[in-house]
Amino acid sequence: MDASSDLEALEHRAYRSSYSDGIIDIFVGVSLLVIGAIWVWAEDYGAFAGILPAVLAASLLPLRKRVVEPRGGYVRWGERRRRSERRNLWGAATAGVAVFLLGIAAYFVADGSGGSRDVLADFGPGLLAFILALLAFIIGMVLEHGRFFGYAAVLVAGGVFAVIADSNPGWPMLGAGVVASFVGLVMLMRYLRDNPVADSE
Repeated sequence: MDASSDLEALEHRAYRSSYSDGIIDIFVGVSLLVIGAIWVWAEDYGAFAGILPAVLAASLLPLRKRVVEPRGGYVRWGERRRRSERRNLWGAATAGVAVFLLGIAAYFVADGSGGSRDVLADFGPGLLAFILALLAFIIGMVLEHGRFFGYAAVLVAGGVFAVIADSNPGWPMLGAGVVASFVGLVMLMRYLRDNPVADSE
């Protein structure tokens, strides 16, 4: 490979490792737990399930900055990577809002059509899980980390179970939230252990 290819491969590895602290996984896990808990125990307030994750999202980048930069320093990516990252993050944020609103609307449509035996009503218990699985897949594509595809698979499996068992749509989110939170917590503990804050002296 030429020098340009070597540099691009090095930057790709650095980009992947920059998201190995687990904080985003914990955010995804806690968000799924909140959404799932509201749908299971306060279903009448399901439309508000995204409020807390949206509030938490505002503190996500500052939190990562406070945890990561004292240990790994500040990384300035190349211009092409920065453009790509901005485009991907905006795309993921837009997709997140769209799929969440679509999920809420689809669930209420399905819930209101239970007597007509239409397809949407049949898949109603798993709709939110399937749509959030799509969002997890998009995040995995943006961050270039396969573990988010695993979270998407857990959501899909939970959604299928919810459809078969005709259960509350919040249970798949609770299950996936536990998995993502646990993985993120393990990653964060490992990251803090392996990357102590550099001594300023």
